[in-house]
Amino acid sequence: MQDVIPGASRGNPGLRERKLQQARIATQLAAVELCLDQGLDSVTVEQIADRAGISPRTFYNYFASRDDALLGDAKPEPDADQIARFLARDDVSDVEAFALMLAEAWASSQPDQELFRLRRALLDAEPRLAAQNIARVGHHREALAEVARARLAARHPDLDESALAQESTLLVALATAAVQAVGRAWLAEGRADFRELEMFIHDLVPSIRRLTQTSRR
Repeated sequence: MQDVIPGASRGNPGLRERKLQQARIATQLAAVELCLDQGLDSVTVEQIADRAGISPRTFYNYFASRDDALLGDAKPEPDADQIARFLARDDVSDVEAFALMLAEAWASSQPDQELFRLRRALLDAEPRLAAQNIARVGHHREALAEVARARLAARHPDLDESALAQESTLLVALATAAVQAVGRAWLAEGRADFRELEMFIHDLVPSIRRLTQTSRR
């Protein structure tokens, strides 16, 4: 089998990019922590900026609004290389290949575990914010369905347009659920190093295969 996440530890960002990423994470942490402490409606951009140690003007250089900081960056999109590997991969099933592509894109973004945990708690506590997140996830899945469709159309030419649309949506749903399970396992592990993610991602394929193959008695 090919390496599961060949690009996850590749492409170290420069110092400037790392500092910017750290500042954005600190700002998001400040926003989420304040809202967990005080409630969504009580927190202003000025309070978030003060807690993060930046000016409101700098805040708006990072995020368009308070809710953008609370929700964070959009879900990481697979890059061209990751999509190309997904389309070409023939050592795993369609679902496995798609889940691995999503996991690779997520791991490559080097997610912050504490921010991931606190944001999850905030979304559970604030239905309005959770609804905004669901809408954004819906748009993300629509874009992913087009990528899924490209592989299915090439590998299953017998599928008509209706079947392609249905199976693309199903493929995205199954793979996304698998990656969400990885996220929950990583969160439960309690170790902040994003590289721990790789351990869980390597378990994706055998887990999906065990659950989707017909059992033999």
